[in-house]
Amino acid sequence: MPSRRTFLAAASALAAARASWAQGNVYPDHPIKLVVPNLPGGPSDIVGRMLADGMRASLGQPIVIDNRPGAAGLIGTAAVTSAPADGYTVLVTSRSNHVIAPLVQKSTKVEPGRDLAPVGLALRAVGMLAAPAKAPYKTLKQLVAYAKANPSKVFYGSAGIGAANHISMEQFRQLAGIEMTHVPFRGSGGLITGLMGGEVGLALLDFSSAQPGLQSGAIVPLVQTASKRLASLPNVPTLIESDFRKFDPSFWIGLAVPKGTPGSVIAALNRALNAALADTQLRARAQVNGWELVGGAPKALADTVAQDLAEYPEIVRRLDIKAS
Repeated sequence: MPSRRTFLAAASALAAARASWAQGNVYPDHPIKLVVPNLPGGPSDIVGRMLADGMRASLGQPIVIDNRPGAAGLIGTAAVTSAPADGYTVLVTSRSNHVIAPLVQKSTKVEPGRDLAPVGLALRAVGMLAAPAKAPYKTLKQLVAYAKANPSKVFYGSAGIGAANHISMEQFRQLAGIEMTHVPFRGSGGLITGLMGGEVGLALLDFSSAQPGLQSGAIVPLVQTASKRLASLPNVPTLIESDFRKFDPSFWIGLAVPKGTPGSVIAALNRALNAALADTQLRARAQVNGWELVGGAPKALADTVAQDLAEYPEIVRRLDIKAS
């Protein structure tokens, strides 16, 4: 059995090793992997790539995007929660994978609220309810009237069962008092393609993902979810103007790392995130897309997640949404 002297010597050696690491190693000293738990083309992917571009300059190391889609974001999330807590694996996280998916996919062992540490809240965003150009409705009022006259004949798409836009569309369906049929796609990219091609007649989209369809004329916005009309969509009414004040499908995107990541590493990532958010090109893009850039300390993300975790279990229970 080891003696007390041996134990103390080992403890001293470990402490010395940690001190040596802190003094002799500058984070980061090799490339960082930024995991996007979705397919390319969706809001998390678009924002993640822009943040990576801005953070490279501050951190002085390459940031490699790693798309890990599946299970409403839980596959990518699990890849981060199981990674070493050293700051070299970072997650682009959102309400969809961080809060909603674990509530819907009850068999999952991933608990982002328990297994992840916040780096920072990048942005809050709004979007639009959009339809194919050939749809028989061009306004929200026309959509509701059509859906009431044709129960379950309006097919709405989402980025997957348990995705944030799935939950939001079910909330809208209940508030409007209509019946619609859900068609889940494998990510936002497939959803946009399906909407543009008329496979579904309605979807909740973020502005950045919707741009190709808007510019080509393949989709039309029925209503925007901003509190006031954006300059980029001056002729599209808001939910408030359309008497849907109780419907708020806004979303957020942030960065997180495995629980146990050193505070100094989180601080370095947080500084890089805030520097990226201060970039003039990103700020211009944010204005066009209806993004509210947030930044600040990691607590902003921690508080947002805590609020969602207090609200969404009841929302998911009430809507009775389960993974198939």
